[in-house]
Amino acid sequence: MKHLLFIFLFASLSVQAKVTLPAIYSNGMVLQRNQPIRIWGQADPKEKIQILFAEQKQTAKADAKGYWEVNLKALEAGGPYQLQITGKDNQISIKDILIGDVWLCSGQSNMQWVVNNVTNAEVEKKNANYSQIRTLNIPRRMELSPKDTISTTWLVCSPETVGRFSGVAYFFARKVYEETNIPIGIINSSWGGTIVETWTSLEAANTLPQKRLDRYNKNEKLSPPTEYFTRTNKEAKRNDYPSLVYNAMIHPLLSFAIKGVVWYQGENNVGNAEPYTDWLTCMISDWRNRWNSELPFYIIQLPNFDSTNKTPLWAEIRDAQRKVLTVPKTHLIVTSDLGDPHDLHPRNKQEVGMRVALQVLHHEYGRPDIVSESPMFERMEINGDKIIITFKNTGSGLEIRSRYGCLQGFSIAGEDKTFHWAQAQLKGNQVIVWSPNVTHPIAVRYNWENNPDGNLYNKDGLPACLFRTDNW
Repeated sequence: MKHLLFIFLFASLSVQAKVTLPAIYSNGMVLQRNQPIRIWGQADPKEKIQILFAEQKQTAKADAKGYWEVNLKALEAGGPYQLQITGKDNQISIKDILIGDVWLCSGQSNMQWVVNNVTNAEVEKKNANYSQIRTLNIPRRMELSPKDTISTTWLVCSPETVGRFSGVAYFFARKVYEETNIPIGIINSSWGGTIVETWTSLEAANTLPQKRLDRYNKNEKLSPPTEYFTRTNKEAKRNDYPSLVYNAMIHPLLSFAIKGVVWYQGENNVGNAEPYTDWLTCMISDWRNRWNSELPFYIIQLPNFDSTNKTPLWAEIRDAQRKVLTVPKTHLIVTSDLGDPHDLHPRNKQEVGMRVALQVLHHEYGRPDIVSESPMFERMEINGDKIIITFKNTGSGLEIRSRYGCLQGFSIAGEDKTFHWAQAQLKGNQVIVWSPNVTHPIAVRYNWENNPDGNLYNKDGLPACLFRTDNW
């Protein structure tokens, strides 16, 4: 691990101090339960350091460059604890440390969107008395090469601080904490207007097929960013090349054990959906390799946005997100009913966070009683002039959310591959689709629009996911 920037980025200490810690080791932090706890820092070369934490005592010796590291035993949820680091000339004490579950919440602006700007923000802030929920807000920046440290500290949730928490992350964490009483740490590493490529390391990007890289380096693998921008005589911007945001906002976190990832990104990849599944799959594999853990990934599907009857670019990116579910331990949160056709940043982050929490509680916290999955297409059957669609993840059963009892959002096509809005009937866990304009149907789509109005749900309140049975 590189250490050249340590002197500038460690927690505030007097100039005489010799032992230092990265700034992320700060008062109020949350450490991941049931995993070894890694503590590292800087000291004088060959200096001996003593570490005391939760009745554990270890010693370390700095190497020739002054780097030292210890691994403490895993602990159950609990606290608060105090970490004490003692060197030959100074002592550091980090207080109010909790052991719980740490979730990395990443993506672009809808993850970045803070509680100050959500629906009923003042009420939410007034009621935010959750001292067992903390956040580490990662500074938004990019780097041409991977960095090991960042300058930021933990915030304990309170009415005074929660306004600076990611809205989606906070409401997710609040529900999980209320259901489990396990302390929750949020690492909010998000930046508006970023593409998935910039969150992916250079090494991982170079494992992709060449066709995914040609927009950067035609017919060759990716060169280091410094070389690329020198050769092209361009000034680097966050979306101009893979790895730029990863280097500054993910790589410094790799020594910090986490429970899993909540990912809310894709808006800036709209219009380029075809490569998105490959890039997100690559990024997931990369982060898992670097954390040396099969981290669960919870992917928030983009909500409805923009007017109807346009090229369905938003539907295409939602479908690209759905396709990532072939990767083990990935889960999709459907939000097609939670957007605003006129606002890229819908303010109802409460329901988005709640749906994430339902998935996480079901899959990670042993709650089979919680229905968390949206209905998904399972198979189709052509029956004369009709197509019968069977769904999975139906929970307590399917239902129509309409005062008129009519299904919306389905279209059907025949051999001419022209889609017509269809009539549809709900029968158990199946939907029968037909149109008087299509006598020999071969394909069905559901919610295949930017701003869909489909109204098929399960009785547990979760909307059906868009789908297409064609691949035209």
